[in-house]
Amino acid sequence: MRLQEWIRLFHKTDILRFDHLWTYLNTTPRELEEYIDQLNPWLNIALKSSDGIDDAEIIDELEDYLLRRFNKRKKKVKVTMEVELELSEDAFNFSQSEKMRMIERVTNHMEAQHLKDWRIVRMQRI
Repeated sequence: MRLQEWIRLFHKTDILRFDHLWTYLNTTPRELEEYIDQLNPWLNIALKSSDGIDDAEIIDELEDYLLRRFNKRKKKVKVTMEVELELSEDAFNFSQSEKMRMIERVTNHMEAQHLKDWRIVRMQRI
């Protein structure tokens, strides 16, 4: 999950702050602070201020540098969606058209939520 999406989801804000970063990267504040100081000491000041950083381009650029430096994969969240469909009692398996309708509904929902980098891992009938 991209850093900006993660901040919105878990912190309910568009503003990046220092404590968000070390949690996101699962690293120590000291390591993070030293590295950001090497990049640009003003970033540390901005991240630690009450205003934080809200510029999307700066956040994306910083994310790329930090992921490379700390060798962390982007965070992913697995979401299980349970969708109720009316099927006849003799329908033991999803038909191909029913699968396609379900995929379309989920895709439309994800697009409406402006979520990117997601995929359907498994479909099963319960």
